[in-house]
Amino acid sequence: MDAIAANAAAVAVRVPYSFSWFDYDVTVGISFPAAFRSTDFDNDGATGFTYENFLFYSFGGQVQAGPWGLGLLGDFQTYDLLPAQRTGDPQVTETLGRLHLVGGRSFLGGQLSLGGGIRAVMFSMDSQQNGVEKNQLSMENAGPELGVLVRPDYVPWRLGATFRAPVEGRGTAAIALASLPVPLVNPASILLPWELEMGAVIQLGPRPLNPTWLDPHEQEAEERRQIDDDRAARQAAQDAELGAIDDVGRKLERARELAAHETVIRREEDRRFVDARQRLLLERRAHYSNWARERITVLVELLVSGKASEAVGLESFFSAQSAMAKMMPLNDLRRSGQGISYSPRLGIEGEPVPDLLQIRFGTYIEPSRLGGQARQHFTFGFELKLIPWTVFGIVSKHHVWSIGGVADLAPRYQSFGLSLGAWH
Repeated sequence: MDAIAANAAAVAVRVPYSFSWFDYDVTVGISFPAAFRSTDFDNDGATGFTYENFLFYSFGGQVQAGPWGLGLLGDFQTYDLLPAQRTGDPQVTETLGRLHLVGGRSFLGGQLSLGGGIRAVMFSMDSQQNGVEKNQLSMENAGPELGVLVRPDYVPWRLGATFRAPVEGRGTAAIALASLPVPLVNPASILLPWELEMGAVIQLGPRPLNPTWLDPHEQEAEERRQIDDDRAARQAAQDAELGAIDDVGRKLERARELAAHETVIRREEDRRFVDARQRLLLERRAHYSNWARERITVLVELLVSGKASEAVGLESFFSAQSAMAKMMPLNDLRRSGQGISYSPRLGIEGEPVPDLLQIRFGTYIEPSRLGGQARQHFTFGFELKLIPWTVFGIVSKHHVWSIGGVADLAPRYQSFGLSLGAWH
């Protein structure tokens, strides 16, 4: 479901290890200030921040029912621009959030997926002093986004693209700067420019990239049809037998006998259907687990971001807020998004130790939205298979845990992370 941020159609793609008609997925992440404090976070040429306390966190969830999918993915940034040092000191926090709320459907047995929804942005400025909390400014708005993914059955490639319309959130009323405990910049709006994201994948090796998703309802339909046909045939035979009996008392007695017998038969048929569903589930699991694991997956992508007329950079804005809150000299606000930017990406993924270790390498160009020089990033990651564990019965006995690590390195920037999830 993390792919929702890259393609709105991802919500409708059924992965081969989804063995039930209804499925779900959740994600949560958090980044602490120490990870970015000494970096040039927004590629403006300067390292470090004028503020110390900030937190990045993300969350999301999705549900899928057959070919349909619905998902929500959000990431937020909270900045404590003026931490309270003593009781009674003013405190100012500002929060910026982005949300994707999308729905989608797959067609042609999953070979084509379409998705769409809204991309929302929100900004909040809050103050607190002497136990009194006050929202000083709120801005939010949303715009449409559309995505498509093409993945023909059992071919070693797939194509995808998504478009996001620009979103500009404005406050409902002008902020009264005099009411703030400290002076702050009054932003006119918060803007997400339009984006076009296009990507392609090719996979080498015996492992299939685009296997057909086995729909449990379709698999179980034949068994259910056979049971329904048998019941209809028995009902016709019973009706014919009862119709040939003229004696009313005898007909009622025979009808009771047939009903009791039918109850026993149907109980057995229901048990057989439950057994058949379990057998088909085991077959789907075996179908997936018996695939070869060896493969090399190559991904290429291009992200195009539109202009943001008269905008300033996010870090520049928050640095100015922090400086004003602390009565420090205000540096010049850095203009951002004065032109269209292009960010090409490349990723390679493989499994050097089958069914135990996956590794990933990548690189991408980060354009400077502030008019400086673009910089190249190099990314690395791994995922190591652990053991099955139900967490005291909370998750399925088939859940196999994995631990992973990531690194993103560039001039004046480095980021490291750990992840815990499911092995597939």
